[in-house]
Amino acid sequence: MTPIGRGGSTPVKRPEAVAAALWLILAAGPVPAALGQVLTIRDVQYTVNSNGASNHDGEVIDCTGGIVVAKFAGYRPRVILQDPNDPDGWGAIQAKDWIYPFDMFNTVQAGDWVEFTNILVEEHVGTTFLQRQATHNPTFTVVSQGNPLPPPILVSVSDVPAPVYDPVLQGWYVDNHDAEPYESMRIIVRDVTVTAMALGKAVDNYRLENAQGEACWAADYMNEDAYPDVYHPFVSIGRHFCAVVGVFEQYTHLATRWDYYQLLPQESADLAICGDGDADGDVELDDFTRFGECITGPTCDDAPGGCDPPAWTVPPTSRPIQYCLMMDFDFDGDVDLADFGRWQSLCGAP
Repeated sequence: MTPIGRGGSTPVKRPEAVAAALWLILAAGPVPAALGQVLTIRDVQYTVNSNGASNHDGEVIDCTGGIVVAKFAGYRPRVILQDPNDPDGWGAIQAKDWIYPFDMFNTVQAGDWVEFTNILVEEHVGTTFLQRQATHNPTFTVVSQGNPLPPPILVSVSDVPAPVYDPVLQGWYVDNHDAEPYESMRIIVRDVTVTAMALGKAVDNYRLENAQGEACWAADYMNEDAYPDVYHPFVSIGRHFCAVVGVFEQYTHLATRWDYYQLLPQESADLAICGDGDADGDVELDDFTRFGECITGPTCDDAPGGCDPPAWTVPPTSRPIQYCLMMDFDFDGDVDLADFGRWQSLCGAP
């Protein structure tokens, strides 16, 4: 018998050789995806990992991208992309521009379909990002412009639950990561009331609770109409919303005992006060025009006056004032005379 390591048998590598090889791999930094591999957003986002991490974390990839649905300046400017081919989950991602003077962020606009080459996939505090970093020579391409924005997904509050306190670990954690398919997608929750504020790692989250006591968390750090305040002026204890819309994001920092999801509105219209058709915070005669638009059409899901997504896309196509959901007082998916009576009772009320 030929001894192992001599002759034709597989040689045994010495431990120090294995360690050296591993060090070289780690020192090389992010690993490119397989040559010629082009991934969709769903390919990047889909995971069965219990912590929600992407299977492609640390890889440099080409990505077919999606439609820009939002932009956020922030410390590292980012755009939120959504692929309309995956409307029910795993279809959105945030792309950060790390290359000054941020040409990608400044060039692309809502409605542009943007794709990438040589872009890094990175997990950061629980969320999967695409990172444009100069060391990888990334490029972006605006494939087309003026695309209709994929509508937000209507979800139950119970599908995106708030964290609960763990007395053993002395921190706040979600029970599971079943909400992971919605990460970075724009979603809608309905019929919710603000019941708590000053929550979360940055003490800027607030609790949105429905009539059944189910709740999710939201924050206004992406809300352009909130800056420089922590909270949008519409947000206060006891405020009821017919709908709240925003980008859904995970925040995980286990060292400080936080693991939660948050809904991030981006403008006043994302906080749909019942009856407030122009998103100015008041219910008044000026809002009747919007009620008329909702009750008369356009046709949604083959039901006149219906306002449940995704069929309602106008007016305006660029960013509808939340699908007329603020005029659907009984939350039955349409706007009719029953809702008009409720609107009348609120009109002009303090």
